[in-house]
Amino acid sequence: MHSTDVLHRLSDTVDGFLRSEKEFDLADPAANGLVGGRFRALGDQIGATVLAGVPEEDVAAIVQPAKSACARSPFMRDENEWARGYPSDFRLVEHVLAQANGGAPGTLGWHVEAQLQRSALAQQLRNRVVHQARLIGDCLTAPRSGPRTILVIDAGAAPDLRTLPPGIVRPGDRFVLTDVDPDALELAQQRLGPLNEFTTAVPGNIFRAIPKLAEQGPYDLVLANGLYGYLNDRAAVRLTEAVLTKLTRPGSTVYFAGTVPGNEFRWPLEYLMDWQVIERDEQAVRALLPRCDVSVTHDPTGLALLTHARVR
Repeated sequence: MHSTDVLHRLSDTVDGFLRSEKEFDLADPAANGLVGGRFRALGDQIGATVLAGVPEEDVAAIVQPAKSACARSPFMRDENEWARGYPSDFRLVEHVLAQANGGAPGTLGWHVEAQLQRSALAQQLRNRVVHQARLIGDCLTAPRSGPRTILVIDAGAAPDLRTLPPGIVRPGDRFVLTDVDPDALELAQQRLGPLNEFTTAVPGNIFRAIPKLAEQGPYDLVLANGLYGYLNDRAAVRLTEAVLTKLTRPGSTVYFAGTVPGNEFRWPLEYLMDWQVIERDEQAVRALLPRCDVSVTHDPTGLALLTHARVR
């Protein structure tokens, strides 16, 4: 298809999405499915346009009015504005976990927000938090000869730790949290309650924080959350080497989550939310983990790749 035809089709899809405000009764919750259909069609058409070879700047220019309309959804505005200066802001994570809708009822933003909160995209984030909490619980309750030390990288406000059942932590167990955003760690401290007694926070860039983290180790479990999705292969290998050589001991477990290639949310994320994630398949993540026994699974949505490695 000629690029001009593809651009016209994208422009028409953007117009159709924006016409939702006039053609649907947005005060009626039943309109949500109709808005959702046009939102998904917009994402599909963005992808088709990019794959047809249209320059990114041309796609972005045509999509801009829809991006502005979507920004009325707090879910998407947080990402568009990059309030903390980088994507995947911890406050957005907390917003998704709360399953809240901060949009004004009866607006396009409200309907976009409702669609996103019910989407597999949001659910996989919740699933990942639950999975990390399970890994922490398994580490703490496994047969052992001494206390456990657990490191959470890209910890945010520690939603995984906050779900631990009372009494699971024993004397001597320690949690170390690190995040580039000190405000995230401050919120964690506010919400962890009695677990603060067992927790140490190390703010800063992960690569510069390695020496301080090593002083607190070695660790029985290292959780990197979704950080690898923002690291190119060179940086990911560098982090892996640091974790394996400086932070763990034989038998330790290293875990991180990633996004599978070819998922339907890629184009809306990139062009409507300015949220770019490096996607990797199983072969690619295994290449990042030499000297480890690796197992890779998916979360129930199929969107998240959950990588577990046991240090030899």
